[in-house]
Amino acid sequence: MKRYIIYILMLLLWYDATAQPSLSLYYMESVPQSSLLNPARQPRCNMFITVASMSLHTETNIKASKLFTKVDGEWNFITDKNYDYADIKRKFKRGARLNNQMSVELGNVGWRDHNGYWSVGISERFETSAALPSAFFSMLDNGLPNGTRLKFNTLRINACAYHEFAVGYSQKLTENLSVGIRAKYLSGITAIKTDIPKFSVNTGRDQWDFDINASISASFPIEVKNDPDGSISIDSIEMKEMDLHDALKFALPGLRNPGAAVDLGMEYTFNKNFRVSAAVTDLGLIFWTGDANTVKAKGAFTYTGPNIDLDSFFDGTDAGELLTDLADSLKNMVTTSVSHKYFTTGVHPNIYIGGEYTPLHFLSIGLVSRTTLWKSSVSQNFNLSVNVKPYKFFSVMTGLNADIKGCCTADLGFSLKLGPLQYYLMTNGIPIAYRKYNIDGSRFTAPYNVCDFNISTGLNLIFGAKGFKDKPMVNTYSVF
Repeated sequence: MKRYIIYILMLLLWYDATAQPSLSLYYMESVPQSSLLNPARQPRCNMFITVASMSLHTETNIKASKLFTKVDGEWNFITDKNYDYADIKRKFKRGARLNNQMSVELGNVGWRDHNGYWSVGISERFETSAALPSAFFSMLDNGLPNGTRLKFNTLRINACAYHEFAVGYSQKLTENLSVGIRAKYLSGITAIKTDIPKFSVNTGRDQWDFDINASISASFPIEVKNDPDGSISIDSIEMKEMDLHDALKFALPGLRNPGAAVDLGMEYTFNKNFRVSAAVTDLGLIFWTGDANTVKAKGAFTYTGPNIDLDSFFDGTDAGELLTDLADSLKNMVTTSVSHKYFTTGVHPNIYIGGEYTPLHFLSIGLVSRTTLWKSSVSQNFNLSVNVKPYKFFSVMTGLNADIKGCCTADLGFSLKLGPLQYYLMTNGIPIAYRKYNIDGSRFTAPYNVCDFNISTGLNLIFGAKGFKDKPMVNTYSVF
């Protein structure tokens, strides 16, 4: 059963797939979506209309290499009996996490106005964040021997879906300095949020000691009521009956879960060869007022249930009996309550700092840093790219993406314009290092140094791509 527990936990962690455009887009000015990373950026066209666009980003602190350890010359997977848990427990003291974002642009229009650039867009966004405490790896390694103290307070499952309405404007203040702002109204669809200040277990020969202080909040069409004895159980939760009007009110944009966010950016050009830029995006909150339910559990108690051999538990022999008895004890000894007050969630700000060197008018080398602020962690990525962008019909980029966890992957992207129709595809996270592994005697080759993955793709209608209204785009230096 131990192997199946690991598979389930890893599946839950990796399913938790939130949305920021591919970092390789940052210096691809021929693609209008590059302005989503920095609102000061003005697309290389007089007008664009987004037909369809999607981005998906997955970030984790679990390097692929950490799922394997080398024992007696063989690489063993985390489910193998020879796997050494010491390193993974030390690495994930604050938990093994996965953060994901997905965004779908339903419509986006941008146009040039004298020295400025306007944009108006509608998007659907989905964000999730999950973390497994290091205590899970200790249990899988050692079981639960007497005298073990485990802390599960870093356990986290947060997720939300919301509509986004954005209006952006970029202005050249001087010949060298451009600034931009994008204001966003957010309308929440559904959300779940966990908060666990304390959750610990002390094991002994005759008893287990629990100390719990946790809450879970959700905005979803459900009703949570107290049982007759005052407690809350699964039977206390019921789906609300919804007619068509209620369903539309739940899914369509409105005022039931309002929020706001802002993007700020700047770009300074020193000369025709070098410029720097900085931006902060997704700085804001959502207030979840519709169908809000918060369940709190608090208490310290001693469990003296049936004497079950823990080796049998991990083999599946007595797991059902132990878990059922433990659940009954939790219900009887932990104080639970429910409230319907609104709660808030953030939308995970991103900080971009970059510099670009342009030795030729169609070739640039860019370096950009992205820092993403999650509730309990920070992720840091660096992207070095080579961008070939003749602007007329075809642009291509390649480069390397690295983070502070030691992961390093390749980037690849291109945009192709046929008439007014432009298609683009940008990716981060292409594996460049592989190893041969062994799982239960089966050998195979898999990526080694991978943590993150990002893909952005879409279709745009581009008008006036050959130049600005007031000056040519390319022939400032030479005609390409």
